[in-house]
Amino acid sequence: MLVLLVVLVRGCVNSGREQALKDYNRDVTTLMEESRDVSSRLFSALEGAASQRGEQVTETIAQLRAVAERDYERARGLDAPEAVGDAQHNLELLLSLREDGVRVIADRIQQATGSTAAAQNALRLIAGQMQAFNASDVIYSQRVAPYIKKALEDNGIPATYSGETGETVLPYADFLPNIGWMDPVNVARALGTSSASADADTGRPAPGLHGHQLDSVSVGGTTLEPGASTTLPASPPPSFDVAFTNGGEHDEQNVRVVVEISGGGSSSVLRAETTVPTTTAGQATTATVQFDRSPPTGGAAEIRVKIEGVPGETGLDNNSQTYSALFE
Repeated sequence: MLVLLVVLVRGCVNSGREQALKDYNRDVTTLMEESRDVSSRLFSALEGAASQRGEQVTETIAQLRAVAERDYERARGLDAPEAVGDAQHNLELLLSLREDGVRVIADRIQQATGSTAAAQNALRLIAGQMQAFNASDVIYSQRVAPYIKKALEDNGIPATYSGETGETVLPYADFLPNIGWMDPVNVARALGTSSASADADTGRPAPGLHGHQLDSVSVGGTTLEPGASTTLPASPPPSFDVAFTNGGEHDEQNVRVVVEISGGGSSSVLRAETTVPTTTAGQATTATVQFDRSPPTGGAAEIRVKIEGVPGETGLDNNSQTYSALFE
């Protein structure tokens, strides 16, 4: 009877240990799936930043920051058996990297989408967090998943990455969609903002002159003149050809060109914009800004055309111009 009791107790202990390991593996899988959902929503917000209002993007990422913080706290609270101690340590590390990264992006996104000199540094900080995300992906695939699989197998539990037999261990839980996000220029392009040539050591705009000047604006071959009213067709929706020159000493990237139409008997403002990937120092560029709907025809309208400032640009007085028009 004593031997039987020992066998039963040992069997219960082994069964409990095996179940604890299985539960841990499944908890980690659930947590990683939720973390990847944060990634999907985060990069969707970043990629849509150019077409959304800044406060919408800021609010979305702030909400994701709270979710990332919760995921990290949940990881710390997991009931991890001793056999997966190394996996647990690395799990907490990778989720802390993700939580920190989302927090920095949430803190800097508004600055990064602006046109101040601080935007360049914000872009570099955001790109830097992409490297942390990449590191977190490596930690999971090279440390967390293998350690969990080994712990299961060492305790007699069949485990595979493919799910063919036994317990399924999630092999990858990538947060970073692609390594291109680690380049500040690509971050700026995704955000639809401007990035300037930067000093390699400081990340600040390179010394020297930065900026653009507006040269001319035309619609369907008709050149608009400041101080004069021009009659323009309202249909189809107008397309503006905006000519401007990079008057600085450096090439600039992701330069935004914005056209706004107000008045015409309407209280709303129509807005359209485009982003020029690169402008060359000392050379002229023409950007086409296409509206997707016709402007109002109830009276005189005001057209404001603006070349958004780039980091390092100090004078914006020649970046914009206002015109009068009558759409019919």
